[in-house]
Amino acid sequence: MDKFIGIFQKLGVDQSIFYQFAIFVVIFFLLKTMFFSKLLFVLQIRESKTTKLDEEAGAKFKEAEKLSEKFDIEIQAASEEAHLKMSEFKNNSVKEITANQKKQESQVLAQYEEKKKSVMAEVEANRSAVLESAGTLSESLINKLVN
Repeated sequence: MDKFIGIFQKLGVDQSIFYQFAIFVVIFFLLKTMFFSKLLFVLQIRESKTTKLDEEAGAKFKEAEKLSEKFDIEIQAASEEAHLKMSEFKNNSVKEITANQKKQESQVLAQYEEKKKSVMAEVEANRSAVLESAGTLSESLINKLVN
């Protein structure tokens, strides 16, 4: 203890140190309650609004990526479904067109056959008429040649 007293005397410390220490402690607690706690509160709020929002942003980003993947999968499924419906509609249309084409072909062929029969009948009638008149025509031709 004598050493401490010797050190304090060499430093020029007197009894006013106790008053100075008491004033320091009072000022420290006043500053702590008035400024330091408010400063700590402000720093904590700032940290929660900046760095902790980083974690929340990371979580939101992961959620956005999951939603994006889900969206891509749903778009792919919708595209495939639309493609299937389109190909089914195309196939049905092709079948209808082919059926209509065959029906019209058969109608055209039937009309052709009817016209052919009527023309052939007409040709045959003209032929038989010409053959019947062939005898008279040949006689008249001979008469004209002889005369």
